Amino acid sequence: MKHLMKIVSITLVFSVWAAGLMVCQASGQNTENTRDISDTAILLEEVVVTATRFLTEKELVPGRITVITANDIENTPFERVDELLQQVSGLQSTRTDGIFSLSPQVTMRGLGGNVPGRTLVLIDGTPSSTGDTGNMRWNRLNLADIERIEVFKGPGSSIYGSNAMGGVINIITKRPDKNFSGDVSAAYGTFNTKKGAIRLGGRQAEDTGFYGQIAATGLKSDGYTSLTETSKDYDNRIDRFVEEFNVSGKLGYDFDDVNSLELGYAYYDDRRGEGYKYNIPEGSHRDFDTNRVNLLYKGGVNDWQWQLSGFYQREEYYWHRDFTDAASIYKVLSDRDDYGSALSVSTDIGDHSTLILGADLRISEVDAIDDYDFSSDYAMNKGRLEQYAFYVQDELRFLDDRLIVVGGIRFDTAKFKDGLYDSNVEPFNLLSGSLNNSSWDAFSPKISSRYHFSDNISVYGSYSRGFRAPILDALCRYGIFHGRFYDANPDLENETLDSFELGSDLNLSDMLDLSFSGYYSRGKDFIYSLDTGMTRFLWGQDRAVYLMDNVSEVEIKGFEADLTFRPNTHVNFFASYTFNESLIDKFDERPELEGKRLEYVPEQSFSAGVDVFTSIVNARVVVNHIGNQYSNDMNTEEIDEYETVDVKLWRNLDFLLPGLSASLAVQNLFDKTYLRSEDEQSPGMFTMGEIKYEW
Repeated sequence: MKHLMKIVSITLVFSVWAAGLMVCQASGQNTENTRDISDTAILLEEVVVTATRFLTEKELVPGRITVITANDIENTPFERVDELLQQVSGLQSTRTDGIFSLSPQVTMRGLGGNVPGRTLVLIDGTPSSTGDTGNMRWNRLNLADIERIEVFKGPGSSIYGSNAMGGVINIITKRPDKNFSGDVSAAYGTFNTKKGAIRLGGRQAEDTGFYGQIAATGLKSDGYTSLTETSKDYDNRIDRFVEEFNVSGKLGYDFDDVNSLELGYAYYDDRRGEGYKYNIPEGSHRDFDTNRVNLLYKGGVNDWQWQLSGFYQREEYYWHRDFTDAASIYKVLSDRDDYGSALSVSTDIGDHSTLILGADLRISEVDAIDDYDFSSDYAMNKGRLEQYAFYVQDELRFLDDRLIVVGGIRFDTAKFKDGLYDSNVEPFNLLSGSLNNSSWDAFSPKISSRYHFSDNISVYGSYSRGFRAPILDALCRYGIFHGRFYDANPDLENETLDSFELGSDLNLSDMLDLSFSGYYSRGKDFIYSLDTGMTRFLWGQDRAVYLMDNVSEVEIKGFEADLTFRPNTHVNFFASYTFNESLIDKFDERPELEGKRLEYVPEQSFSAGVDVFTSIVNARVVVNHIGNQYSNDMNTEEIDEYETVDVKLWRNLDFLLPGLSASLAVQNLFDKTYLRSEDEQSPGMFTMGEIKYEW
């Protein structure tokens, strides 16, 4: 059945693709089921908010911004946001197991190293990653609830501070724009995967009054056997299941077209198997349960605008780890709290200057314990990270807005306090006690400029500094992190990144757009995962001990190119290319690592695709290539390059019922199995069919 499904899918997709191209070229006619290309996500939005925290014309931003719109999200063959982001040049997702992945990471512009938290992820402008691990839980995002995604590349620390070293991804959720609207859908796919979703929303009037929305999604799948035959620890392999549910809502009031107040809430609950079972009925599994509340007030009068926001997020992390030896079974219970507020004020000074001032506060706390099932053994860690910041930025416009110059600076201070590690397990009991307090200060300047030679040609250049404080997990936890055993390092220093960038945008015609960016970065005190060379006897065998430590200097060089080509209203081509060379340049304590590539950074990656709109069916075909990369600090373990082909077919079924549509998404069309480590293999081809009704 699997091979038959593969043959049918391949034949169907390429028959439709070829037929669509011929129909489009032959007829050149719009039909009820086709879309004008201006409705697709390939065209960028005219205004963005991420570059300054206020609405700004995209063409005036002296930097590289990519916008993914709601249509692009709806038409994607992917199930998760981070998979969609792999089509953006300069971005890389570590997702191997598809929807079954535990905690994928998104990195930007060569800042890999198996260390999360260098790309700041925002939801409606507020931070969404945990301060404990630095991870963004990409699985908890509901694609159907996202209006657009703005990707601001390059260090954004002059506006956003810590965690924005590589850039910023701002996920902007939908707001209702009608008196009453909604959609409901049901899907079924490979591995007995079942998914259902519903969204309801409405508002009193177009520009004023109350509005509200609620969206919910549930997914359950039996999963697949992800562990390879060479997996060291796991003999009794089982399918890697997943069960998840998320619900989000917002309630707001628009006083007028400038002043508004909005309250948002989101809840995410999931359970994920790890693919092996010995003594626990479900086998080893994890939960990432999250509650999140955010409040946003926007106001303005005359030339002044302001925004005041606050958020609270709690992730309750649970891991029940199974072993052959029942005495080794233990639970991890970790409460991770993040909360804070931000104030931004913008004002025009004359006709040629816009000044932005702001202040941020963010607190992150962790309270975690490893509790053994059949003994009194335990290990616990606690810690608190406080971050405060002030910033100022000025945008100057000259020569009838053809020349834009932006300068800014931000001061951050971060403090680690109340750190504690306690255990009665040898040899960790010898490490029990309070951990040293630490603090870090950083100035993050930025200067950038864009010049428009004409309406269709512009160039930009920038210098910026990024800053990041250590994550709590690295400071106060002894234990497993991303598959490795780490010792805590409360003496970590903060890291900085100085980056220079040049780029150009060319709109050669109504059909062809090109953009290029090159960058050079030097990181100091770069936080990196290092094999200490020591081993420790844990869970029945000697295991390597790792440490997060500061590398003296790293050097990163990169180049990005993006292209879109629209020959007519029925066909759209898009492509992106990324080159990265990320090296350890200087390391006084470990000179043998100098010249080595940073782990988990592909040297080259490429994405290309085509949209075809016909009267019979619409299609998107995407090809992704991920280059070779290393999975250890000495560059002795290499992950081979691989390619995937992903397809989505969809059609309106208005002739049956207005608002009804159907789609078929096929990921990894050619059923290619690839590896990201010696333990984990991809699921191969994954297919989902969906019926949706929208009103």
